[in-house]
Amino acid sequence: MIDDKPAGTSSPIPIGNLDDWRSVASRRTFLRLVGLGGAIALLPSFVSACDSEATTAPTDGFAGSGDALVIDFAQGDVAILQYALVLEQVEADFYSRVVTGFGTSNITTAEQAILTDIRNHELAHREFLRGALGADGDFTITSTFRGVSFTDRAAVLGAARSLEDLGVAAYNGAVQYLTSPANVLSFAKIVSVEARHAATIRDLLEPRTFAPSATDDVFRPAKVAATVQTNLVDKLGFSNAPAAFTQGPNEGG
Repeated sequence: MIDDKPAGTSSPIPIGNLDDWRSVASRRTFLRLVGLGGAIALLPSFVSACDSEATTAPTDGFAGSGDALVIDFAQGDVAILQYALVLEQVEADFYSRVVTGFGTSNITTAEQAILTDIRNHELAHREFLRGALGADGDFTITSTFRGVSFTDRAAVLGAARSLEDLGVAAYNGAVQYLTSPANVLSFAKIVSVEARHAATIRDLLEPRTFAPSATDDVFRPAKVAATVQTNLVDKLGFSNAPAAFTQGPNEGG
């Protein structure tokens, strides 16, 4: 059970420098590889329908200053999906704010197209999880990004890298608690998208220098909660959290 109190398409790329256009086109093609194998919800019409937060964002508050948001792991798969929904709401709100700030930011037009695609993916993930949960997904977190300037490219990309890395580690760690094969498959699809986001953001920060690690981090829910709390006004907590946890190859989870 979750106890909370709700709180208050891609643009075309202009043809300029041909090398720049090829570079961004390659990145966007890379992102769209997530459509292979039936990956989750990337249809533009779906994204347009669920993008209710693209033009507005909650006023930033202090992390952990709001009402309690408690996920009860006794509910099994429902709790794991709720946990993922918290993360996806944070990511969707972050990228919605990024897109809203384009008019005054120093993010290039080509990069704006990529970040808009990522925003659309995160909105789709959020709505997919809401749909999978039904009434159990009827809650809204209040996110905060104090100290992040959404008009500054370096600040946006640095924060995006941290969020994407956390998302990958969170899905990798949570999948071991799922019992439904369908939910395991959904998590595998979503985490593959998040990993492509992480790679794309790194390429934007340092073009053509990113060398992927052979293994991703695997974090237990408690570690993820402690990290994501810095971006949550709600006080995130767990009840009946599983004691057992299988570490990933990088340990430290």
